Amino acid sequence: MGEESTATPVAARNARGSASRWKFAGIYYAIACAFSWIVWIPLVLGRNGLGILHIAPSLPVFACIGTLGPFLACYWVHFRETGTWRAVRFIPNEPQKIVWILLSPMVILFCFFVVFPSLLSSGSPKEWHWHFSVLVGIIVPMLNYNLLGGPLFEEFGWRGFLLPRLQNAMPPWAACVVVGILWAIWHWPLFLVHWVSSPALVFGLIMIGMSLVMAVPFNASGQSVIAAILMHSAFNASSRFLGPFLGDTPTRSSPPPDILIAAAFLLVGVIFAMGTIGRMCAPKKREAADDLLMATG
Repeated sequence: MGEESTATPVAARNARGSASRWKFAGIYYAIACAFSWIVWIPLVLGRNGLGILHIAPSLPVFACIGTLGPFLACYWVHFRETGTWRAVRFIPNEPQKIVWILLSPMVILFCFFVVFPSLLSSGSPKEWHWHFSVLVGIIVPMLNYNLLGGPLFEEFGWRGFLLPRLQNAMPPWAACVVVGILWAIWHWPLFLVHWVSSPALVFGLIMIGMSLVMAVPFNASGQSVIAAILMHSAFNASSRFLGPFLGDTPTRSSPPPDILIAAAFLLVGVIFAMGTIGRMCAPKKREAADDLLMATG
């Protein structure tokens, strides 16, 4: 009887905690989408979108303002949940984890400039004339205005707020997949203004692969948002360097490059999931709960 009476309240508390996590995750996502999609209405209705309004607002400007949605939702929902504004951990909480600030973007560059070119290049490896020296220049676009195009504000929400909560409510690998799907859907209105050349489904696969790949360095860094920001920025800055990197390397005509990008990130993401037995280096649930208590105290 004693064991049963003790277990029942614990189970009830766990159930309430899980329900609360899902509730606030849902509120976060609703606010993030609502803010961003409202900001993007002029783009969608303008000349470069559906053509309903005779206006042509700047895509870079409105797209950047829209990325404030996940950022604002993160802080407002966390405050409603805990009573404190300390919603995320910006830098690693332990000195030995600071190395992940450097390693995290390297993981993205490995996917983009080793795995992806391996899938894209045709012929024998002797014909693969890759130029790694051109990647020195990627630091500048990673740290300039490119940060405003998504990495700086989005990652407070997707990785800083949403992923830790979902990891504490389901297997971490599954949480990564869910975040990737929600992340892709959040971008949906931008497809009406020809924001990217990839079809929505392929873009969604890229986002799922990215979410899986980004989770391990993010968690290993102590869930540092700066690590997530640098990974996101490295991805956004990479495409312009691909041509100079490949040089005269022969490449495949099919499948399309965006499908191979999705395949590269999904492949590495699956390897990460298998190598961590699905944990993605996420903290144990007790440790995650302790972090939340520290944030509220």
